[in-house]
Amino acid sequence: MKRYVTNPMIIKELRQRLRERRAWLLPTLYLFVLSGVVICAYYFTTDTGHRLHGAEVQGADIGQAIFLGVVFTQITVLLLMAPVFSSGAITLEREQRTLAGLLTSLLSAPQIWWGKFIAALLYLLLLVASALPLLALPFAFGGVEPLDMLKVLGSTILTLACICAIGLWCSAVFRRSVHATASCYAIVLVLTVVTAIAYGMLYSHWQQSHPGASGPPAHIQAPLFLNPYYPLLTFMEDNDFGMHAYPVSSWLLFGALGCLAAAFSMRSLQRSGEQL
Repeated sequence: MKRYVTNPMIIKELRQRLRERRAWLLPTLYLFVLSGVVICAYYFTTDTGHRLHGAEVQGADIGQAIFLGVVFTQITVLLLMAPVFSSGAITLEREQRTLAGLLTSLLSAPQIWWGKFIAALLYLLLLVASALPLLALPFAFGGVEPLDMLKVLGSTILTLACICAIGLWCSAVFRRSVHATASCYAIVLVLTVVTAIAYGMLYSHWQQSHPGASGPPAHIQAPLFLNPYYPLLTFMEDNDFGMHAYPVSSWLLFGALGCLAAAFSMRSLQRSGEQL
């Protein structure tokens, strides 16, 4: 009978995280926020229908409004949480003077990185799993297919994995948790806001030179490929991209960015071990 060996770093990190007060406080607040979004989406959707000269509100409209509200609120909240759980994973070891003992243990640098990465990602996946009943609520109204939910979950998990990898890279490069967290938030800000501004400028110039075109081509949408919201926007039926949407390109870029950050993180850890 083969013995199953678990990475002890994963067990250590998960026990440490689950013993903290925020282990139960953050999921509670997270679900309160999403529940509030569901209530607001239902109220405003039905209230708008009553204002339109007594027009009846279709169940599909309610389902889509709830689904989109939960999806975009969820990714926004998780993007704010991901740097907190990943960017301080290695810098805390430095500040507590336990990194030297960790690097001289039997664990290799890839195993240390993998344990930190899985522990940070698993907690975020716990939040994603806790919101599944709210994501499945639109099925009762219609307008949303199970395949849409699977695509959204896959895109969200890939984005969170990439942000966790970037946070660990910042944690491996900087010596202070404050600097690592600030750098990770700066990268998230660039991916979300700066890419949207760059796309807006390119799209405005392209629209002036191509009036009446159906949708922006790939080179105009290129800045959005690294935007966490772009794959979710392409799932909407009334998006501005029309048939010219490239969510797979965005997924591939996020995967490549995460792998690159992981490689640099392991390299930094190995160099830290050589300097001991």
